[in-house]
Amino acid sequence: MIEIGLIIAEQVLLHVPLLLGGYISFSLLRVPDLSLESAYISGAFCASLMLPMLVGLPQGIALLILLLTSLVGGALVGLTSSELTRHAHLSHLLSSIITVGIFFGLNQYIAGTTYISLTGQLNPLIVNLIPRHPELLLLGLISLLVVCFVYGIRRTQLGYALAVFGNNPAFFEHYGINGNYVFIIGLVISNALAGLSGYLVAQTTGFSEINMGIGKALLCITALILGKTIVRRGMSASMLEPIVGCVSYFALQQLLLKVGFNLKYFTTVQALVVLTILILSYRKTHKKIDNLGV
Repeated sequence: MIEIGLIIAEQVLLHVPLLLGGYISFSLLRVPDLSLESAYISGAFCASLMLPMLVGLPQGIALLILLLTSLVGGALVGLTSSELTRHAHLSHLLSSIITVGIFFGLNQYIAGTTYISLTGQLNPLIVNLIPRHPELLLLGLISLLVVCFVYGIRRTQLGYALAVFGNNPAFFEHYGINGNYVFIIGLVISNALAGLSGYLVAQTTGFSEINMGIGKALLCITALILGKTIVRRGMSASMLEPIVGCVSYFALQQLLLKVGFNLKYFTTVQALVVLTILILSYRKTHKKIDNLGV
């Protein structure tokens, strides 16, 4: 049981940045941001390409550079999709789909391959306090910093502006304020966090692969809806929902694995969980769920 708990904890910590990025996109801004999947891959690829250049540097400096590189890699995806929406006047769903296509080829072109092995290279996440999970301590520290960062944003004018945009995008135009910048900043932060999560997963598993982001948007939606269902909320509960949802998601995954379920079918389980919760919620309240966190 202790080992299962450690596995769940590691998976949660690896995906906390992604979930909080999805929280900003899906819950605060309320936009269908499929580009999170591409940001996840871009963050992993950018950091993986940077890794061989850091040989000989102190572990802390190398880790800081890799984290910043993955954040920038994800942020570029968010900037691209948001600028397409802004300048090409496309729906953001279409912009994010186009962005996924652009970066799918771009990442392969820059890397020169669809697969980057990190085996045998520097792993700055390792701190040998827990033998079978040597990255767990630094993963916990990074996730704590990300949670504090997003919580801090939620308490600032930017955080309130993101929530206002999600509830009423026309609010800013009514007062002569350009809401595009709120939209762009929100998506850049959201995708940067997804890129960070991509690097953490790549470093822990020992490889980056061009298809590693497939299904990550559905993961975010599933976890956010699970969190919304479990946490009985006031506004103060909104930051708890992605975290509780993330823990529930990976606990469910481990439970199914324990009973012999083949995880290659887990995407189907995710979709059915989301569908069931939405149908039951609608029958109970007779209202459509139009947001996932706020």
